[in-house]
Amino acid sequence: MNFDNLFKDLITSYKPSTTVSLTGSQGLNLASIISVGQGKSNVTLDITDKFRERFEKVREKKLEQVSSGVPIYGTTTSYGGRASVILNKGNEEKRNENAAKLSQSIVHVDVSTGPAIPKEIVRAAMLIRINMLMPGLSGIRIKVLEVIKELLNKNITPIVGQYGSVGASGDLAQNGRIVSCLLQLPSVMGVDKKGKISKAQILLKKNGVLPIILEPKEGLALVNGDNFSSAAATFISYETLQLMLLNLYCNALTIQALQGSMRNFHSILSKVRPHKGQEFTSNLLRNLLQGSKLARQDLKEPGIRGEDELIQDPYSIRCLPQYFGPDWENLASIWETITINVNSVSDNPIWTTPEYIEKGEEPYKWVSGGNFLAMHMADSIDRLRKILIHIIKLNDRHLARLVHPKFSNGLPANLSDKKAISQTTFKGLQTQMGMYDVYSSLLVSPASTAFGIHEEFNQDVTSHAFSSAILSWELLRIARYAISTNLIASCQAIDLRGGPKLLSSTTKPLYEWVRDYVPFIKKEQPLGHYVEILSDNMLKDNVVKSVLAHLEL
Repeated sequence: MNFDNLFKDLITSYKPSTTVSLTGSQGLNLASIISVGQGKSNVTLDITDKFRERFEKVREKKLEQVSSGVPIYGTTTSYGGRASVILNKGNEEKRNENAAKLSQSIVHVDVSTGPAIPKEIVRAAMLIRINMLMPGLSGIRIKVLEVIKELLNKNITPIVGQYGSVGASGDLAQNGRIVSCLLQLPSVMGVDKKGKISKAQILLKKNGVLPIILEPKEGLALVNGDNFSSAAATFISYETLQLMLLNLYCNALTIQALQGSMRNFHSILSKVRPHKGQEFTSNLLRNLLQGSKLARQDLKEPGIRGEDELIQDPYSIRCLPQYFGPDWENLASIWETITINVNSVSDNPIWTTPEYIEKGEEPYKWVSGGNFLAMHMADSIDRLRKILIHIIKLNDRHLARLVHPKFSNGLPANLSDKKAISQTTFKGLQTQMGMYDVYSSLLVSPASTAFGIHEEFNQDVTSHAFSSAILSWELLRIARYAISTNLIASCQAIDLRGGPKLLSSTTKPLYEWVRDYVPFIKKEQPLGHYVEILSDNMLKDNVVKSVLAHLEL
């Protein structure tokens, strides 16, 4: 298991913006998707002659087949459960006219409702849709992709609802909204680079963008794919990676606050059980705790403990490499899966070209398949939610120890200063952490196993990847709250132990960041707003960038 791509993309995402070039060779990385999504990079279509010729040849053959009356799914037939409706009657002109009208009729899937999908995810989905169509196998013209690129570069983003996708023929409801925007239908709202909301039709006209006129099959090519699920998976994995790092950093503060042992991370443990994620976690924790005057520096020899102390640390400290090891391995695997997916053709149908034909097959015949089924993204996002609940539950267990004198190696009850009359300073936060624990358990059920039968019995296997993404956004928020809560509690405990001068050099910067927002709590007071402040700023203040600078990755 190689974690290099994770951190390579993460580090790249912090660098100054560049232009993202799409060539058709399918080399798009997640850092580029994040940059375009966040509006930091423009997009160019640098299509090689090879791919340009393929676009033109496939389109030429598609139009020939339409003219000659060949039944082609979604091109000269209706959609889904109505695929038996074949529109190939009449002369060539009538056949082409019907096929164009059919292409235009795809707007019936524009039904997304509910809260707006975050702007960066809509932009990322538009970028990924272009990239998925860049191999030129879908019968779409390059000029249509150029219009989507123009919207990205002019920072015009359609407002798209979260609800509607079952992840079967891709994200139809969301992609349908993009098509309606490209057609400049009056129902679509959009947002400009300043955040002003108005009719997309007006925004496009103001920026000199003409409405597209769909050729046969082009409407289907634009909606038939899991690019919205892929975009959501990209950003969810990106934030999860950052939270995994911050959480481990927070764990290191907690270990110091509880006077935990370095010997839990002795190298023999990862050598005799050589899981890569376990070794990776152990090495990071060793690096973070090195030189601490609070953590027991007992790598070379077991330390002597007090008469009433347990001779070893509890599971929630001692087993951190074994607990989070699989999550790091899963995250690396998910990152690779998403990278493959955003560089794949997810349309249906597509046309064979000479390099893709079966033995004895003539090229440029259409193939109907299921590359739009978003199961890889559903499974990936489901697994990301499992990682997030591990973070939340671990922080609940750590806080329970920090606030209880029996389990904290002598810290005062509820991390209370002597001035706190009730000695219950952190009791409210610890109770709230229990809510996070239970609520997150309700949010973690897999979406990929919950599917039903939809769309006239046609979509009888579905993925619901985007539903998993919606649940993930709530879990990400709870994970930020859980980490923020324990950062406040650990810093309070460290001050009660003697202050930041006792911390390792690698964890002291995070303590100082917390203290920029949250003071030492001397007596009972509301604390929820401090949790909100840290949660709101932990991914904005370059904290993760600082963590990366102090770690030997």
